[in-house]
Amino acid sequence: MKLAETAPMGGKILTRPFVFLSLLALIAVVLLGFRFIYGLGASTNLNNGYPWGLWVVLDIHITAAIGCGGYVLAFVIYIMNKGEFHTLIRPALLGSTFAYTLANLAAFVDIGRWWNFYQIMLPWNINLNSVMFEVAICMALYTVVLWMELVPPVLEHFGKQKFLKSYNKILFFLIALGIVLPTMHQSGLGSLIIAAGEKISPLWQTPWIGFLFLMTAIILGFAIVIFEGALTVLGFGRRLELHLYRRLAKVARWMIAAYLLVRFGDLIYRDALGAVNETPMRGLMFVIENALYVIPLIILMHPRWRGNARLLFLSAICLLLGAAVLRFNALIVGFNPPAGYTYFPSVIEILVSVGLLAVEVVGFTYIVKRFPILPPRKKTVAPGTLGDASTAGQGAA
Repeated sequence: MKLAETAPMGGKILTRPFVFLSLLALIAVVLLGFRFIYGLGASTNLNNGYPWGLWVVLDIHITAAIGCGGYVLAFVIYIMNKGEFHTLIRPALLGSTFAYTLANLAAFVDIGRWWNFYQIMLPWNINLNSVMFEVAICMALYTVVLWMELVPPVLEHFGKQKFLKSYNKILFFLIALGIVLPTMHQSGLGSLIIAAGEKISPLWQTPWIGFLFLMTAIILGFAIVIFEGALTVLGFGRRLELHLYRRLAKVARWMIAAYLLVRFGDLIYRDALGAVNETPMRGLMFVIENALYVIPLIILMHPRWRGNARLLFLSAICLLLGAAVLRFNALIVGFNPPAGYTYFPSVIEILVSVGLLAVEVVGFTYIVKRFPILPPRKKTVAPGTLGDASTAGQGAA
């Protein structure tokens, strides 16, 4: 398989957006210091009724799903042998690496007695029947695998071609792990909801929730590749590989259709659709959740609309939001707390989550400017635009 040509993007690092996002990340670091010193009770609005909140939903469940771009492309390239997508793999892996690293950090942040985190690795404490153990170990191992898969661009950057050839010989093993591990823990993240039993609304409490989480993570993997590609055009003036994104969208549309079929087939089989009337909020959020999958499906099924760069970008945004809303609904909106308990994230929770997302953008920006991640500049568009859809056939949008 011929590897795609890549090169450092170059350019100034300390731009205004970079500095602003760095300040947000610094604020998050300071607030995390407060959290580790004074505990979850002083820094969050969690209570005995709501044991999980924004950090679990956004920073673990949603962020880990956002990190599935590398997983999906690895399957497409190395299992389905579609080598033409190799030009997209490094930026996807980089985005996945930051997403999973921050998801693991968020899991550590959300541990009440964080100084005891090492206990999970002690053999006599391991519970092989625990889905939480499976998720924790698989996510940690996959994060290590992702960082190891980014070693080649580092070796290229420092001109270590001899080591690069030797390292490439073990990549097949890392790639295999990089496909198996996400398949396990993405479904496991959904299975955590099953353990909550009747505390979760029937709209989301289903034996199929693990499979639904896995399906939406795969769909989100396709979407995040398209979304990140559009952002490189908007932010860096790179060319948009629209012909490749169109082909990914063709696969994604059937995944979306299959997901909706399983989703509503399960609800109808369990006679659970009536639960949409439990509360106005749940009914509204259920409609929003599924509309965010139906809209992209309509766009991607239309022969003319799916070729439009802006509509393809809109579809990717809808799928990102759809996966996020599904997880938010299943863990927060659909949760039935004891009487008298409510939850809304504290300012610290919000700022820490925003800061962690800022870290991902800052890290991604720095690495693509200094290391060979993106294809070299052969054709560019004006930063801040997706270009003219009429030029999409030439690889720019």
